[in-house]
Formats: sequence, structure tokens, C-alpha cells
Amino acid sequence: MITFLSFASEKRENELIRGQLGLQAARWTDEAWNYNMFEAMGPLEAYLAGEPLVDLVCWDVTPPGSVEHLMKLRKAYRQAFLMVVADCHVSPMAYLKPGILPSALILKPLEKGKVSQVIGELLEVFSQQFDKKELPETFVIESREGKQYIPLQQICYVEAREKKLYIRTRQEEFGFYETIENMEKQLPEFFCRCHRSYIVNMQKVKVVKPSLNVIELQDGITVPLSRSYKKTIKEYHKNG
Repeated sequence: MITFLSFASEKRENELIRGQLGLQAARWTDEAWNYNMFEAMGPLEAYLAGEPLVDLVCWDVTPPGSVEHLMKLRKAYRQAFLMVVADCHVSPMAYLKPGILPSALILKPLEKGKVSQVIGELLEVFSQQFDKKELPETFVIESREGKQYIPLQQICYVEAREKKLYIRTRQEEFGFYETIENMEKQLPEFFCRCHRSYIVNMQKVKVVKPSLNVIELQDGITVPLSRSYKKTIKEYHKNG
């Protein structure tokens, strides 16, 4: 599953982008696509508050305040491919900066041929990295439904259950076949084993409660803490 997020100032621009993206997606990928199109900042912010998985972003920087919102989004989705929509009234210095780093640029007025060309070039690069599993700071799950890239920073914990592993994000759970021992080796050092069946993202930890044998994460999520891992978790949390 590939998730696409678009913010545009006009519905017709979103419709043009989605139409051309659909045509190019069929050419460059075999994955299912999830489209999330917005023209208003309120509904968009409500959607992003749930920390959904996002692989590609198209962002119109011409509305007032949209660059600031884009900067905020890029902090949460550094791994996502970004296509910026701009015009001659917006200085390139506003969006060609280290905190944004777009992968592609489309200038208004939007024209079908121009949009198709830019999206095609973007998807060619994206599909190559997607197939080679080279998207940075992500963990990839492969299943019959296709590939799912999960940003490491969005993983709350990993649980071994019913002969499978399950990655839990804020909103979703993804199951796949792997051992928890191998998973522990693949994850970076801010993931710690806290139980024979759990690996927790220490960057998501709110409080450790050794007396209750539990770790509380953000959003009220809890994971068990076994006696054999208490010392390691307490030291990491104290020094983190």
C-alpha cells in the first residue's frame, strides 16, 4: 500500500494531480494506492493528528501560511517524497531549504502535460527506491498485498503474538512473519526489548513503572515490562 497526501488551494488542481498520478502509478508500480486529498487546512490537520503513514506528498505553497505548515509536516515525515506546487509569487528560498527539501517542483498554472511529466519523473525514482527497499529511516513489511514502509519514528512497539510479529503505530497494526530476536537486531538502538514478547520504541515512552511491571507510552498506550529487562529499561530511560 502506497499512501499519497495532497494539499492544494483549489479542488480542480487536486483532481488534475490525482488523475495524472493514477495514470503514472499504474505505469510505475504494482502496489495499491491510498489517496488523501485536501483543499482546507482544518481537515488536513485533523487527518495528520492521527500520525498516518504517508509515502508521497504534494503540497501547494501558495496559500498564506502553507510553507510553515509544510515545515511542520516535514519534521514528522522526513522519509516521504515531496512534490511542491508553487508560482512566481513565492520565492524559491521559501521552499528550497534544508527543512523542506522537495523531490520535485511544479509551477502554476498547472497544465496536464507538465503535471504528467513531473509526476512520471518523480514516480520513476520513487518506484526504484521502493522496489530496492532504500527509503531511509523506515522498516519494510512484505505481504501478499504488497510492501508497506513504516517510518521508524512512528513505531510504538513490536509484539510477538500467535507465531507472528505485529508492529503497532498510533493508529494501526501490521502483522508479518519474523522472529522477535531477528527483529531486535534489525532495529536501531532506541528500540529496547522490555519483555520476551515486546520491543518498545524508547522515544515514545512517557513513564516507566517498574513496580507495576508496565511502560506507558504516548496516547495512553501501555506495554508490559518483565523483571529481566527492568534494569536495562530504567537505565535507558534515565539517560535518554
